[in-house]
Amino acid sequence: MLMISPITRRGLNLKVGHTLRSRRGIYDLARGKQLWGNRLVISEEVHEALSTSKPIIALESTIITHGMPYPTNSKTANSLENIIRSKGVIPATIALINGRIHIGLTDSELMQLSDSNSNLKDLVKISRRDLGPSIALKRSGGTTVAGTMYIAESLGIKIFVTGGIGGVHRGAENSMDISADLLELGRTPMAVFCAGAKSILDIPRTLEVLETQGVCVASYGNKQDFPAFYTPSSGCQSPWRVGDAEAAARLIYTQLTLPNKLATLFGVPIPSQHAEAGEEVQKSVEQAVRESVEQGIDKKGKEVTPWLLKRVGELTGGKSLGLNVNLIENNARIGAEVAINLSEIYKSEFGNHGNALNYIYSSPAASNPTNESNLIFSQDKVTFSTKSENITIPTHSSGSTLIPIPSSSSKAVLAKPTVLVFGSAAIDLTSTSPHTLEPRTTTPGTVFVSPGGVGRNIAEAAQNFLPENSVQLISLFGTNKNTPSIPKQDQILIDEKIITSDTAKEVEEPDSFGKLLLLELNSAGLRTDGLIGKSGKSTAVCSLTLEKNGDLVAGVADMGIVEIMSIESVEQSIRQNTPEMVVFDCNLTEKVIRKILQICGDLNIPTFCDPTSLPKIPRLTSSLISALPESPGNLRPLTQISPNVLELDQIYQLINEEISNSDEIEKICWEYINSLNLNTEFRNQLDNFLSKLENQNNDIDVKWIKENGIIQKIIKLLPFIQSFWLKNGSKGLIHFEISPSPVYSSSRNNSRLEVTYKLDENSRFHSGKSIKLTYYQSPKINQNEIISTTGAGDTLVGGLVAGLINNEKNQYGHESEWVKKALENVKKSLKSRRAVG
Repeated sequence: MLMISPITRRGLNLKVGHTLRSRRGIYDLARGKQLWGNRLVISEEVHEALSTSKPIIALESTIITHGMPYPTNSKTANSLENIIRSKGVIPATIALINGRIHIGLTDSELMQLSDSNSNLKDLVKISRRDLGPSIALKRSGGTTVAGTMYIAESLGIKIFVTGGIGGVHRGAENSMDISADLLELGRTPMAVFCAGAKSILDIPRTLEVLETQGVCVASYGNKQDFPAFYTPSSGCQSPWRVGDAEAAARLIYTQLTLPNKLATLFGVPIPSQHAEAGEEVQKSVEQAVRESVEQGIDKKGKEVTPWLLKRVGELTGGKSLGLNVNLIENNARIGAEVAINLSEIYKSEFGNHGNALNYIYSSPAASNPTNESNLIFSQDKVTFSTKSENITIPTHSSGSTLIPIPSSSSKAVLAKPTVLVFGSAAIDLTSTSPHTLEPRTTTPGTVFVSPGGVGRNIAEAAQNFLPENSVQLISLFGTNKNTPSIPKQDQILIDEKIITSDTAKEVEEPDSFGKLLLLELNSAGLRTDGLIGKSGKSTAVCSLTLEKNGDLVAGVADMGIVEIMSIESVEQSIRQNTPEMVVFDCNLTEKVIRKILQICGDLNIPTFCDPTSLPKIPRLTSSLISALPESPGNLRPLTQISPNVLELDQIYQLINEEISNSDEIEKICWEYINSLNLNTEFRNQLDNFLSKLENQNNDIDVKWIKENGIIQKIIKLLPFIQSFWLKNGSKGLIHFEISPSPVYSSSRNNSRLEVTYKLDENSRFHSGKSIKLTYYQSPKINQNEIISTTGAGDTLVGGLVAGLINNEKNQYGHESEWVKKALENVKKSLKSRRAVG
């Protein structure tokens, strides 16, 4: 038997006869998103690169916000990203925008950070020490070398490119002014490519501090000289040298696979064609240093460096700025070439052969003994409980470790959720092709795998706007029986008992799509303690085929597992958590929907329903009929609903049919509608509003509201539903509600987009209430920017849910402000292959 080392955590004592493989890609991403929570915004390009272990390079953003003037900063930022992409590497520019960390920036975000006249004001420089305050105070700004390293490494990014690092400032023996960059290099293991330390610094002392911090410093190229930013030599030698990208990649790989990972700083000399100009700038630097001594500036501590930078710019007539651009572009080229080589080394060492789930069976619990996780560990298994069964997950499959599995009885208990979402959680397989789809044959194209399901999408979209762990998804995944794979020649020792291929027992584990779903939920920053494993059932899967423009052609949905959700588990979840809102989709059975409405009515908990699809609407309408209260003064069965025009029509038709077939129901409904006293004044006010809306803005089309009889249908449904969010694609969104309190318009809101009708103050049931109709334009997006329309509606609902919750806590302003945020998220969804962009 091989020599093995024990892994101990909360009673888990395994000795495994296999070398644990490096956790890559999806683990680093899942762990990072779990640790950062909803403070991260990761671009789709970066997300895919991290998920699939593509080569990726981190870029700082203080060069944009503080290092260069506009428009040079904007042009340089775009140039760096283009250079890196041209080498087949993904750039990940990191910055903070309104208190959230963005990994990968859009063109508009880059422009906002570049231009001082943009709506992002008072941009701050964000080092490691500034991250907490900047997030808490919702500030925006550029991340320094130290701040960027801290964030990038937490997500598994291994290479970072910058212009020059900070160092020991001249006169530091008195001021103690030593850059945080040097300390970060000593504690954050990654590779940093730079043109050395900035030449206004004390470079010999900078190298001494790096040595003390245990940082490997290597010159890149054919000379061992440590560069001094504008010049290829500072007069100091680097301890080490690498001659090319392959050698640099091998050094990085070695440093990052030591028992304790170590950082590597590469000094890249300025390109030879710019060396002469660099020497001229360096003379200006030396002159500025002499002047600082003569004028006593060198004794002023932190004032020294800004003074020197300003003086160098004056002496060079701006030439130093052009050299700054040249050298950082050169660093980006070399960093990208090294990133490609490093990626190849990881592939050759760990390969893409063998068990395809090697990179999926990973979790923070398996690789970080100090990390808390919602798992119950015993000697040879992970167990979590449901009401009817215990599911056991093996921890000793060959070549694999743990996956994140929810536990209802773990010691690591999360706080009660603010929002419960009942519905489907699925894996979406989305097929697209640039060619015309032909029947009865295959068409070349791409297949994209992503998490989906209406309930899951809504939960993710809502969580993106709410504090960490605010949203709990209640859904199901499939499990099946499996015997851990143990090769004949290997053994696993568990609490001194030898387990071989002959003695391994059959256990329950998530099916293939279930494993992927659990990992994706963790990656999206969603808690998994509301998920329930069902033995012998299949995890929900939805296969979609899209046209070239992103519209759905056809699809097959295997969503049956959610229909076996028990009313007992639903009731238990709601009563134990007493959330501020319960959201559900119509993938649930009629009896479960009825139970949700009944319990929430008893506990006075607001509800929000997404109708999901036309065939499933009867489940909702029959539940609404059964919950209809007799008195107009009682709360309506459903608080909020988000249908599209077709779904509203279907709900109306089914409810109207029930009303026509029952004198009792008809009487109750008309009594409620009559109690509102909606007279001619109400109808005229609405008509005038819609006419004025269309006449004053050619971009707004509201004819569909009258043509489809939208208002009449909504009024007929008011006995059942209090508030309607009606979606009509590019034609906009309308919100029609009976507001329980007086509605006040905001000065920031364009009043012509909203009309309010105050109900009769003398009304027995509705005194003080109002009816409000608000129209919201859809976000503007070019047709060629739309990648997929799937999930856009779910994304909107999640944003609305979060807005309603935050609005109750007075954390958002007027409704129009948080609806705008939700609609902006829809735009991201439309431009993304993921359901929630």
